[in-house]
Order: sequence, then C-alpha cells, then structure tokens
Amino acid sequence: MFPAGGDQFFEEIQDIYDEIGEGRPPGQGTPRPGELPGDRAGIEASGLFEVTAVRQYGWERAYTAEEYIELLGTFSGHLDMAEWKRRRLYGEIRRRLALRRDHAVRRGWGAVLHVARRLG
Repeated sequence: MFPAGGDQFFEEIQDIYDEIGEGRPPGQGTPRPGELPGDRAGIEASGLFEVTAVRQYGWERAYTAEEYIELLGTFSGHLDMAEWKRRRLYGEIRRRLALRRDHAVRRGWGAVLHVARRLG
C-alpha cells in the first residue's frame, strides 16, 4: 500500500522502471490504505459462507537497500526480468538509498481480513 504522505521513493524510482521497459501500465494507480480489493462476492458466491465482517489492516516497514532488493527478488515480475534489467534497477536502488540520510526505504503493506459464518 502507498499511504498519502508515504515514502516517495516508489514514485522517484519509476523513471528507472520506465527506462528498462518495466514501468507501470498507463492508468494503473497505487493502492491506498482502505482501498485493497476484498473477495466478499467470491466467498458468498460459493454458497458456503456469509461474510459478517471485512477489515483492512495496514503497516509499514523500513528496508535497507539489500533487504529491499532481497524482497524484490521474491516478486514474480522481478524474477522474470532480464538480468541486465535487474542489475540496472538494483544498482540504482542501492545508489539512491545510499544518498538518503537513513539509507532506507519505507514500504507499506496491507491485508484484507474476511470473517465469515458457515451456512447450513
């Protein structure tokens, strides 16, 4: 998730994603707290459950350059990148975070919890 007033690093690094041909598709926004898609309709469409509550939770974590690069290495889009693209992107992440006073990036995360009652 990308809360208002959150770390601008993700917007700032988009120029490198664009440069290597891995930029966001036009019109694709960034999810904000409270805006994550849930699956109430899918759960209830099963005919097995009635959703009684849906809650969204958000948190933030700071990452060093190496921790963040390690995290990116678990994302399928980054795993599928050509090696030269990853080298360019990861090198720029290291360079830009080294220029920051805290040498870190803050990344938001979110989860949607569905509480449901079994029917029948």
